[in-house]
Amino acid sequence: MWAFFFALFGWPYVALLLGALALNWGISSLRAKPRTPDPDNPEPPARPQTTAAISGLVTASLALALVALTFTAQLVYSDYYTCTKDALTNESKQSCDSLLPEPLRDVLGGNS
Repeated sequence: MWAFFFALFGWPYVALLLGALALNWGISSLRAKPRTPDPDNPEPPARPQTTAAISGLVTASLALALVALTFTAQLVYSDYYTCTKDALTNESKQSCDSLLPEPLRDVLGGNS
């Protein structure tokens, strides 16, 4: 769950690490075989971990998808991000909006 929050709030490297760990732990938890019972030392009935593992896998997958989307957007629109970072005035930053496609100008652009 923390990986998802870090992905939403702009810490993609931490989200990538936590998402990969959560994915690994979820898959390992689903693949684990139950222990053989010891007749001398009876254990209490085990709680099912399948629901927690599956919800962890879904959340980790969403976090990794958000990180992948962030990295892809930065790669595809690197000209726009470089232009806005190098802009010295507000007007030059607004002129960088021409590097974006029309549907994204309202979302990412500075003219909204």
